Amino acid sequence: MTQADRPDSRRMSVLREKFLTRPEPGLPGVRDVISASWRRALEHRVDADEPDPVFVPDHDEESLLARSARPVLADLSAELAAQPVAIVLTDADGLVVSRFSTDRALNSGLDRISLATGYSYAEESVGTNGIGTTLECQKPVLVSGFEHFNSSLAAFECAGAPISHPIRGHLAGVLDLTSWADPSSPLLLTLARTTAKRIEEAMLAGTGARELSLFREYLAACRRGTGAVLAVNEDVVMVNSHAEELYDVTDRAALISHAADVTGSAKPVTVLADLPSGVVARLEYRPVYSGATLAGGVLRVKNQAPSRRTAFPADLRLPGVVGTSPAWRQACAAADASFTGGTWLVLSGERGTGKTALAQAVARRHAPGRQLVLQDCQAVDDPEAWTTALAGEVACGNSPVVILRHADALTGEGMRHLTDLFTAWQGAPPAQAPAWVAVTLGDAPRGADLQGWLMPFFAHTVEVPPLRHRIEDLRRLVPNLLARHPNSRDLLASDACLRQLMRLPWTGNVRQLGAVLAQVARRRRAGTIEVTDLPAECRTVVRRQLTQLETIERDAIVRSLAANQGNKERAAADLGMSRATIYRKIRAFGIVPAP
Repeated sequence: MTQADRPDSRRMSVLREKFLTRPEPGLPGVRDVISASWRRALEHRVDADEPDPVFVPDHDEESLLARSARPVLADLSAELAAQPVAIVLTDADGLVVSRFSTDRALNSGLDRISLATGYSYAEESVGTNGIGTTLECQKPVLVSGFEHFNSSLAAFECAGAPISHPIRGHLAGVLDLTSWADPSSPLLLTLARTTAKRIEEAMLAGTGARELSLFREYLAACRRGTGAVLAVNEDVVMVNSHAEELYDVTDRAALISHAADVTGSAKPVTVLADLPSGVVARLEYRPVYSGATLAGGVLRVKNQAPSRRTAFPADLRLPGVVGTSPAWRQACAAADASFTGGTWLVLSGERGTGKTALAQAVARRHAPGRQLVLQDCQAVDDPEAWTTALAGEVACGNSPVVILRHADALTGEGMRHLTDLFTAWQGAPPAQAPAWVAVTLGDAPRGADLQGWLMPFFAHTVEVPPLRHRIEDLRRLVPNLLARHPNSRDLLASDACLRQLMRLPWTGNVRQLGAVLAQVARRRRAGTIEVTDLPAECRTVVRRQLTQLETIERDAIVRSLAANQGNKERAAADLGMSRATIYRKIRAFGIVPAP
């Protein structure tokens, strides 16, 4: 007797067809969990006959969930080797991370419906099933035969059990056991539930082992010396008493921020950190492993130089740039001192931090009437012709100020031609040489050509801090950047908007902030900018890099929430999502609701 011939199956098939013809809530003979899922499938416009799961090629096979589940599922697979049962592990979005089965016929059947690694079995894609419905309900669910919304899945029985993160508590994924619906196995759901618990226990043990390894190395580092020690991973920050004694709260926050930048590196790293107090600290990072897994890192902190805050003029104001954070003021004062001291300057740091803007501000302050020669070395394709033209421009410019952007983009030949020009300038009379030269470099390690040919001409290198290390300056930067748009001079950012902007990582630094505000200014000319006016990427707070598909989905949710004044039910209806789905995705994407 086939699945379609069984009395229970025929009855459920009739009820399903009746529902598809005339959807009714609480259809007699259909479990509530199934009828609710069928209604969601209709809202999502899921095809009732052919499954169409979304394929995502860049799934994470080395997540804590996948690593912890691997030995558990290997043991279960060995136990079920003689049974036609597939063991399926998915992430919190229903994306299949792995599938175990030794039954050829079952594997062939699952391949036909794309229940395979890399495919999403969320309800939005395929309707009612053991994976997607478990995600929606966040409790164990058994879906058998024609309880599946999609008729192509009716030959199968799926038992799904949610897997929760043992520490954070959020939904981490689903353990699904899939077999043929004929004969039905009443123990399938029990087995799925107990296996999910075993995976949660393995995740707890794995997480505990990582933290324990990190803690042991942290204690050992504390015993080996009397200085400041930090231990950091994505979940834990440990700071010893010496750090609390040596650094105030602001400096400790800056140290942790710098530590987070290097945590995750598999090799030892040493970085210099300009702290808000003016102290330059040296952070020596050493990775810590739990077996073969990176558990985090331990950092020993030493002062590289004492506080220089008192040497900086407190009232220094450079035209065109703003900021009062100690790290920014320190960079400004050091750049300004280079000009007054008659020495050339290197400004280094991440892209978009404002290195060129800072050099221009120093030039405008000290040489407002002089010509400014600004060149981008990334555009140089003929170094000899470029340096010849640059020499001619300076010779005719009555001692101009020269600023060269991206000097590290020059080839070895370009470096040699430029150093020849620098040598000529330094040996020329003042009237025939630049009044001041500044170059900007990125934050990548310096090559031999740059170090050997270019750097000897510069007495000072100033590190321009990334925006995340001077985040308090956003309160001044935002109005300053908005004022650059002539049609939006009356535009102001609300306190809620500023707080949201200050939560973001700003990997593109001030340039990225300027682009965001320019986008806002194009849509709004006056009034107050609220969180709902920000682009979608600024309405979320999420640590991991989203896939292209996730980015599209996140942006659609943000736009729908804005259009519906934050009403999640109406936004879900507009998007064809269930209320449970949109709540789950709001949490997963870190979408910040409008105040």
